[in-house]
Amino acid sequence: MLQLVSPERLSEGLLDWFDRWRRDLPWRRSEDPYEILVAEVMLQQTRGEVVASRYPGFLETFPTLDALAGAAVEQVEAAWSGLGYYRRARNLHRAARVLARRTELPGSAAEWSELPGVGPYTSAMLASRLDGECVPVLDGNVERVLSRFLASSLPPGRAEARRNLLATAARLLDPERPGDSNQALMEVGSLVCRRQRPNCGACPLSPGCAAFSTAGLDPRDYPARPRRRARETVHCFTAVVRRDVGLLLHRRPGDAEWLAGRWHLPTVELGRGDESAGEAATLLGEAFGGDWKCEDGAVVRHAITYRDFFVRVAVAHWRPGPGLEAPGPGSAGGELGWFAPEEIDELPTSSLLRKSLASIPIHSGP
Repeated sequence: MLQLVSPERLSEGLLDWFDRWRRDLPWRRSEDPYEILVAEVMLQQTRGEVVASRYPGFLETFPTLDALAGAAVEQVEAAWSGLGYYRRARNLHRAARVLARRTELPGSAAEWSELPGVGPYTSAMLASRLDGECVPVLDGNVERVLSRFLASSLPPGRAEARRNLLATAARLLDPERPGDSNQALMEVGSLVCRRQRPNCGACPLSPGCAAFSTAGLDPRDYPARPRRRARETVHCFTAVVRRDVGLLLHRRPGDAEWLAGRWHLPTVELGRGDESAGEAATLLGEAFGGDWKCEDGAVVRHAITYRDFFVRVAVAHWRPGPGLEAPGPGSAGGELGWFAPEEIDELPTSSLLRKSLASIPIHSGP
């Protein structure tokens, strides 16, 4: 399709727009590489307004790279609470430890990408902002903006589409301000080129946008949508065990398919969903060890990405084997332990834990 105005001719107008309309976000006021690294990892899968609410508190807890590197991973995950996708917190902690051992920071996208959890998007953002490298960024907002700019009929996840989007983004970069150019494209996607209500009249790229300028095209039809992944239904049984020492929690393995690395109630997946409390007790024994007795429970519905969970939450009693204070890891993996209410507040958990506990009355076991 004919491009009416080249990306290069629009790069100056894009920066002018950014200088006038960009949001005052805390990480944009900093030139500190550590603070920018923290922000970019947080922004990988979380909206900017959510990150803005959590970012200052995280830096208050870990004000320097050395402070983060010297902390226990549990402390980092607790400070991350509310941002979700806790694997990012663990990767950031690992990256901080790698950097703390070095005499100098990475100086290019290729070097940044060697750190744990730093992929193409984050490495490009860091290199363009901190090192002045002209390397383009592709996130969801940029994919939408450029798919409309090109009126691309290919889903952005396709290799050919990605090559075209990256090449166009690179042509929009100002060599003197590549970091600002990348941020400007992302900001256009956030504020102007919105998914359902694009404000094309206010867009600095509209003079060259094929979806806007071509008769018969609607910018809202872009980017092309891939086939949606079918939703999965998962049935679970969750045991609530309380004693004088607190509530029994299970830290799910770091490679678990859901709630990876987070503390949750001991939970087993069910095959049919209508298993009896006795059958669930048998599954809990196989997974965690010890002898379990379970009452009937309330059903809690919870959605995580493409999975719909139907969770039966029930008061349960557990009797350990000889000499055991907590069940062994069994096939469930991870860790288990007793926690007082005030201790739970400091753990990396999820909304499903709070929802599960709210579904049953307070009950103390023997």
